[in-house]
Amino acid sequence: MKIIIYDKKPGEGVGQWFLMLTWLVGSYCQKLLGAADRVYGAESWSDALNWLSTLQDNSITSLQYWGHGSPGYVWLNSKPLILSNLVELKNKFVPQALVWFRTCSTFQGLRGHQFSKYLADNLNCVVAGHTRVIGLLQGGLHTRQSNTQASWPLEEGEPKSSLPSYLVWGPNTITCFQTKIPHGW
Repeated sequence: MKIIIYDKKPGEGVGQWFLMLTWLVGSYCQKLLGAADRVYGAESWSDALNWLSTLQDNSITSLQYWGHGSPGYVWLNSKPLILSNLVELKNKFVPQALVWFRTCSTFQGLRGHQFSKYLADNLNCVVAGHTRVIGLLQGGLHTRQSNTQASWPLEEGEPKSSLPSYLVWGPNTITCFQTKIPHGW
């Protein structure tokens, strides 16, 4: 089963409401394209994890999370994911499932390396994430399998130009419309 969970409560203001609407519409478009079987708008991590816990064991082949991120963190309703809480649901994932965080900067820096290692090793899955701020362009996309080293440098994703990184086509960049990670990333 391929799942997309998005942050239904990303924050206050029109900009955050528009971002949530973008995640809602985008995730359902991905469902229409076959990239997801189920879509869920979560109001908190406990809401998201409780919903995942109702799924059949060994049923998740792919889980995408769409929300806010920062180096080493993913956020839902302005609260960080406690990684061990997701690891408690390990039995819901098939071996080598894909867990993809379509969030800004989650894989950036030392915290991003530690985040990806912890989840890949403890879920025994492939973890994907970005080292840059993402939008229509989603740069710095990398994957990590269990018991491997990170293949990207710690400094990847640090701002180097006056343009916002979501407007710059950089290394390992896809568009928000792509449903698959290119081979070898």
